Amino acid sequence: MLATMSVLHESALQTAIGAQSQIRPTHAKWKRSITADLLLTALIDAFSILVIFLLMSFSSTGDMLFISKGQELPKASLGDVLERNPVVKIDSGKIFLEEKEVTADGLVGALLDLRKQFTDSHPGEEYPGILMIQGDRRLKYEELNQIILAASHAGYSDIRFAVLMK
Repeated sequence: MLATMSVLHESALQTAIGAQSQIRPTHAKWKRSITADLLLTALIDAFSILVIFLLMSFSSTGDMLFISKGQELPKASLGDVLERNPVVKIDSGKIFLEEKEVTADGLVGALLDLRKQFTDSHPGEEYPGILMIQGDRRLKYEELNQIILAASHAGYSDIRFAVLMK
């Protein structure tokens, strides 16, 4: 009888210890806590904060200028918000119109082609004639002057320069 009592006591002890085990719970208390209650309020708050952060950091104007490594734009104390206009970029003695390399002689023709594309895609609208020039602050006058002359020959009357605000 003593032997059976000891076996019963050990099985009760193992059951009690087994019921408290977190790995394989047999007691109802642990089974309830394994299925974690999902707090929707906390998740909604977290997602709301994430959405607000992404909306605030999103730039609706987009990146219109790609500044190459080593290029320093001139600094200005006054400026205006960038608008989407044709960009002529002067980098290392090469001239790029809308990221396509052109020669100094072919710049007038390329600018006229851009103007024609605008009038074809926007019938009835007057061409704004705005051109953005992006060049290094150490750009020589002769290089800049040939761009300005080509723009004026192609009918671009409003010439703007890409600058950094002080």
